[in-house]
Amino acid sequence: MMNSLFTKSFCTFSSPINVTVFPFSSTAIRVMWRDVQEIDRNGVIVAYEVLYVPLNQFNGVLVQGVVSVSASNRSIVLRGLEEYVQYNVSVQAYTSVGPGPYSTPITERIFQDDKLVYYLLFRCLYKY
Repeated sequence: MMNSLFTKSFCTFSSPINVTVFPFSSTAIRVMWRDVQEIDRNGVIVAYEVLYVPLNQFNGVLVQGVVSVSASNRSIVLRGLEEYVQYNVSVQAYTSVGPGPYSTPITERIFQDDKLVYYLLFRCLYKY
């Protein structure tokens, strides 16, 4: 008789790590992250989900977005966003069982194109 070792998959115990968000254009931001730590994965990561929520309301309507990302990617550019708006962005990982927790929200502001150049230059020079 052959003994087999089976492990059951669960949702991840933690979120993706090192989530970074920065302006990409006047209507887009880039989100990057690293995988869930191996000890917390509880199975194979099959996808990621990026949640973005504007912190400002337009016409009394709060619109949030959710984008699915394949497991082989660790970044995405969120397009079609509003200028001058701050967004909270979080990432979560999925196993075959379902989603794990979202990462701590990261806040980033969308700038008008001419101000974006100065912002990125400042950020590179001072790395805050």
